[in-house]
Amino acid sequence: MKKILTAILSVAMACGIGIAAVGCAGGYSIEVGGGGSGVGISGAKDGSLDLGMASKEVDGAKEGLSVYTLCKDGIAVIVHNDNAVDDLTMEELKAIYTGETSNWSEVGGADAAITVVAREPGSGTRDAFQELVGFEDADLDADSELSSTSVVLSTVAGNKNAIGYISLGSLDDTVSAVKIGGVAPTTENVLDGSYAISRPFNVMYLEATEKENDLLADFLKFLQSKEAQEMIEKEGYISIYADAKAYAKPETLPETTKLNVGGSTSVQPLMAKLAIAYEDLLNA
Repeated sequence: MKKILTAILSVAMACGIGIAAVGCAGGYSIEVGGGGSGVGISGAKDGSLDLGMASKEVDGAKEGLSVYTLCKDGIAVIVHNDNAVDDLTMEELKAIYTGETSNWSEVGGADAAITVVAREPGSGTRDAFQELVGFEDADLDADSELSSTSVVLSTVAGNKNAIGYISLGSLDDTVSAVKIGGVAPTTENVLDGSYAISRPFNVMYLEATEKENDLLADFLKFLQSKEAQEMIEKEGYISIYADAKAYAKPETLPETTKLNVGGSTSVQPLMAKLAIAYEDLLNA
């Protein structure tokens, strides 16, 4: 019996937790949800989220939040693979989204009405797209306002006359990305600034939450690490930290075992993969 108790105490000390929570393997979890950038900002502010996500600029001082830019991402303007239009000027794109241009023939395509697909109000992708293209909510003339990146992607892929916009990192071969002013939406063109429609992926948190939550503090260190930035690049997003240092697993593991992360559905797929990689490191 004495040997068993000694073994239990050893595990508890190795996990950096009390004896009531013995058995740390598999004990850390990070729940990553969506809801839009507005949800990420408000959730971080009111404490319902440990960490919020936004796919747009966030004024930390104004919101009372600490903000960390995870990476950069382009916004790809997408059409059906059978659409002959492969290049639009910013003026043409604005005219399509404000209803001034309603037929593909006006921009070099077939004689067919344009189905305009936008994101829902509160989406960071929508906010960034409209700000960069140059129009307000009141000017938007859309046939559909959809609630996630994946739904926009599938909607455009299934409609020969549709146009939409998604995160560059979520682009796949089910749709075609058009050039903007002759410039393709690529990682290189976002980095050098030649592709005009790009935005940051930000995470936000209360400074008090970070101080009280040791798991959040360590997860933020991981997000800034070389390992996380390499994952970001592998997933097709744009790292802005060439000098990121390797992550060092803490000698004393965090006492907090769960994190609640939510917000932008553009950031969500990337964050989910980063969270799994981090969980694996701690739970090993």
